[in-house]
Amino acid sequence: MSKPVLQIELWNEADPQLEERDKAAIAAFAADLQYVPPIVDEKVVTHGSWTGRLPVWPFDRTAPEGLDALVPDGALVSLHYPSAYPMVPPRVYVLDPEPTIQQYTQHAWHVAPGGSLCLLQTENDWTPETTPVDLLLKACGWRIEFALMESGLIESMTTNGIVNDPSRDHLLTEAASL
Repeated sequence: MSKPVLQIELWNEADPQLEERDKAAIAAFAADLQYVPPIVDEKVVTHGSWTGRLPVWPFDRTAPEGLDALVPDGALVSLHYPSAYPMVPPRVYVLDPEPTIQQYTQHAWHVAPGGSLCLLQTENDWTPETTPVDLLLKACGWRIEFALMESGLIESMTTNGIVNDPSRDHLLTEAASL
């Protein structure tokens, strides 16, 4: 008797243009990220991922003095597509600096219990037209706020992140002088 064949339609097969859009957008944003396409075999189904180091300061404003002293390199991340992508956003996990179990349990660090970053405030913050670059930008901001938290200059991360909010930029210069 033969085994039944697993029939799965992957998001990139359903919409190859979406995969090409993401590849182009992510490569332009962070050339160090490596793409692993979805895989289906007898033992595993993955829906694709990106892994690599993010830029330190990809924001549309001048980097503050002292940034290099506090954050010498961008976060090493792994972004994982869910089976329901693009209706459901990818999850971003930080591999370096790796949050501790204690940080997973405290809302102030914006890390979910499973280890992914909390990058969206509401379900409406993600639409099928949104690209993973929007999440990766927020992960860049998370890395900086993580360093500020570890240095003791802030007690919690901002609600909306620092991507478009310069209110904490001066703290990077302050941290460098400590």
